[in-house]
Amino acid sequence: MLITAWNCTAFQLTKISNIDPAIQPDLDDPDDPGVSETVEYGGLRANLNREGWSLMGLVRITSVVLASIPIISLQYVMVRASKRHWWHFAGLWHRTMARIVGMDVKVTGVERNKGATLFAANHISWLDILILGGHIPNASFIAKSEVAGWGMLGSLCGLHKTEFVNRARRTDSARQRDALAERVKEGHSLILFPEGTNTSGVHLAPFKSALFSVAERAAAHRDEPLFVQPITLAYTEVNGMPLVRSQKPWVAWLGDVELFAHLRQLLTRAKIVVTVEFHEPITLQEAGCRKDLARYCQAQIASGLERAHRAEMRLGPARSASDVEISQHA
Repeated sequence: MLITAWNCTAFQLTKISNIDPAIQPDLDDPDDPGVSETVEYGGLRANLNREGWSLMGLVRITSVVLASIPIISLQYVMVRASKRHWWHFAGLWHRTMARIVGMDVKVTGVERNKGATLFAANHISWLDILILGGHIPNASFIAKSEVAGWGMLGSLCGLHKTEFVNRARRTDSARQRDALAERVKEGHSLILFPEGTNTSGVHLAPFKSALFSVAERAAAHRDEPLFVQPITLAYTEVNGMPLVRSQKPWVAWLGDVELFAHLRQLLTRAKIVVTVEFHEPITLQEAGCRKDLARYCQAQIASGLERAHRAEMRLGPARSASDVEISQHA
């Protein structure tokens, strides 16, 4: 549940190499007075290595544990007792965790809440799971199969009825698509991260059209078309100030940073504002084909990301989704 779609291999942790060798400190020597706490994540720099636990962080991690025990216990019962009312406690857990870690969620656009929907969102951090899992009713995540074997975290994913997909074994593809289509036929929505990995939140990674195959399979199993709704996630402010490029790793989980280390530095921030924009839904028939569906979702999400960044930096009006799509193909 919490780590459903995480993929932390998108960027490699590298030392900064653009310093004059004559004055460059020995980064492997912690006693060197010139050692900087700054590390680089795919071109983004942030201070993560030397930040210890703050009082706020300790209070929050304690609150996470204490609040999770009763909610997860009830969710364990509900996910086995009811096929239709399992989400209430799952959504409550996600919203509670988001509040504890200091997330302030701003929602724009209109969420499609009539029948099953495939939601496609950009992926920045494990925080995405908390945000979307707490705000989209009766929706489960689609995750890579490896997550199911991550011990207790894999079990938590099961409590949110996560659908695990093995992307490496093509022999399982048809069976997995049928399972996803059956979930949709039952009226459940699904949440997909079509980039297939997490990014810095500055730009999008190319969308994988193969991940939209569930829309094709669902269309064959339903009398009515399956709607696909793009969602833009953008983390825009921290402690009342714009979240600038150098601070993106405070939120984005990139490189080889361990989850615990990332959680530690994140919990020291009093409040982080995240914008969730729901775009106009579309069907596979309206898009024309799976690849065009992926292109539509990518253009819409990219346009929303630009709007969020312009609002964050107080810049001029954003370009439309069609303008963004044209520039991407230029």
